[in-house]
Amino acid sequence: MAQNHILRLAQVRAAVANGEAKRLREAAQLSIGEVAEACGVDQSTVWRWERGTRKPHGEKALRYGDLINSLRLQMREAA
Repeated sequence: MAQNHILRLAQVRAAVANGEAKRLREAAQLSIGEVAEACGVDQSTVWRWERGTRKPHGEKALRYGDLINSLRLQMREAA
């Protein structure tokens, strides 16, 4: 995995661990199912990521990270 992917994965895991990912999803009024569909995973996967019982990994985690970053930017623009 390229260094860029490793850094992005670390950012995703940090956002999940500190609860930012869940807060951003909820602030955007997105359901777990909508996020799961956008990332190509089951709802239970996103649920486990957000509750800390699983760590995001692989390409699907990077898609989740891209979504988190987009939500982060959207919230900044709205503020």
